[in-house]
Amino acid sequence: MSNKKQRLATLDTFRGIAALAVVLFHLTLHQAEAPVHFSWGVTGVDLFFIISGFVIYMTLNKTTRAVDFVFARFSRLYPVYWVAVTLTASWMLIGKYWGYSDISWGDYLANMTMFQHYFGVRDLDESYWTLIVEMLFYGLMLLAFLFNKVKNLEWYGLVLVVIQAIVHGWVSVSYPYLYTSIREGFPLINHFQLFWAGILYYKIYTEGYRLQRVAGIVLAYILTLFLFEKTGRSNLFLSWPEYIAVSTLYFGSFFLFVSQRLEWINNRITRFLGTISYSLYVIHHYFMNGVVTLLRDKLGWQFVPAAFVALMGALVLAVGITYVVEKPALNYLRLRYRS
Repeated sequence: MSNKKQRLATLDTFRGIAALAVVLFHLTLHQAEAPVHFSWGVTGVDLFFIISGFVIYMTLNKTTRAVDFVFARFSRLYPVYWVAVTLTASWMLIGKYWGYSDISWGDYLANMTMFQHYFGVRDLDESYWTLIVEMLFYGLMLLAFLFNKVKNLEWYGLVLVVIQAIVHGWVSVSYPYLYTSIREGFPLINHFQLFWAGILYYKIYTEGYRLQRVAGIVLAYILTLFLFEKTGRSNLFLSWPEYIAVSTLYFGSFFLFVSQRLEWINNRITRFLGTISYSLYVIHHYFMNGVVTLLRDKLGWQFVPAAFVALMGALVLAVGITYVVEKPALNYLRLRYRS
């Protein structure tokens, strides 16, 4: 592996860590019998958003046509997502028979769009809430590309971060109804600073340290801490000191990454988890809850063995989706697109 690929492999390690953190969080959530509760895993989505800012900005810097960017995102996200939604809906039908879930055709079809938030339809899997945030970020980046503003996104991003601070600081107090409408209508407003930090890390990675970039990341870090009790879900499961510690770890790790001092954490396991991270993320939550519920409540298993079976099942499913759906679909769709 070349030095450049080895350095970028750290992003896969980050993805794998973030995905596993979220999975373990959901596996032990509200489980009184769990010997350990991975509450800090709720912050895995923060790490995902920083990674996304870095990767999407890197992608746009190599893109020549807007349609190429749209197709790349579609082919990367939707085939896996459609399979995950369909499997989750199928399990929900089974759960409906057992009396612990419910689903309608409207729920299923709305979720297949990935924009169910704007249809007023629940996410079939609670993990899906982050996907609309990602999609809004992609849309914002596409607009920047169309208006030829990609090279200046570190400065336009600063404007949006200032708007974030105003919305969550002044508007939330002075106009609470408007504040709720903004958050519901444009949920990216709750997390944009993390994507912007990823963009700034990429600028440091490719162009070197500049005072304004470091200051921007520090601003994003401070705003992240400020939003602890206002956005996301971390405040429901972590204390303020715990959130500070985990956020500091994420931001600090990215500084080590862009300074090329973190390659030592990469290994076969982390690269493997990074490879299956997207499939694992979109398939794990409802599936694991269903397996634990069935084994414990219907068959009388203890939580620990039931959780182990659920975790192994989710990993096997993620591997299957990655290598049977994601990679073949990517190859096929992109080959057809190029031809």
